[in-house]
Amino acid sequence: MHQLEVAVQKLVGDVSTLTQQKTTLETNLQNANLEISQLKSTLHSNTGSGAVYTRWGRKDCPMNGTELLYSGTVGGASVDYAGGPSDYVCLPHDPDFISGDGPITTNGYVSSLYGAEYEDGNFFGTNFQDNDVPCAVCRATHQSSVLLIPSKTTCYGSWKVEYYGRLAAGSDTHKSASQYICIDIAADTLEAGATDHNGKLLYAVKAVCGSLRCPPFYNNAPISCVVCSN
Repeated sequence: MHQLEVAVQKLVGDVSTLTQQKTTLETNLQNANLEISQLKSTLHSNTGSGAVYTRWGRKDCPMNGTELLYSGTVGGASVDYAGGPSDYVCLPHDPDFISGDGPITTNGYVSSLYGAEYEDGNFFGTNFQDNDVPCAVCRATHQSSVLLIPSKTTCYGSWKVEYYGRLAAGSDTHKSASQYICIDIAADTLEAGATDHNGKLLYAVKAVCGSLRCPPFYNNAPISCVVCSN
């Protein structure tokens, strides 16, 4: 009988030890799950802070969780040069020049950078003809992806509108290629004024029926645009 009591007590002790171990393992698992959740949250926060885009036609960023990296003026290649780069760039107002570099004196085999002007008098804003175009480079602080959608003013699904406006590009008739950019619906101008220097120019984009199905489009429809983030 004594041996049986000893065996029972040992069994009870073993069960108690196993119960304590189980409790410890459950606590460790909960702590591990909490750390994993915190790491995922941190990772999402870090990866969601690098969405950078250009707000064309404005000097500032939208007041919806974005920060201004810098503002500037739109530039690019002249519309008269067939070999110029196609893209528009946002040039800061405080350029840096490399020490020791002097003026480039040759006119051959170089790429010339010009400022950009609005070329449709009232399409982008009232009396905007020949006005210089501002720009702002913005960072969406809680987003990781940015997308320009042509012919939309709203975003799909859970994507957030950064800004919307009118699609712009170079003219069909000019030599230089261009890209599509989205000019903010509340576009602004630079203080430099409306002197007609030409250079890189911005025109309205219209729809042409044919391969482009009409409806939903229609001939000469002005094309809208939206910049979305997620």
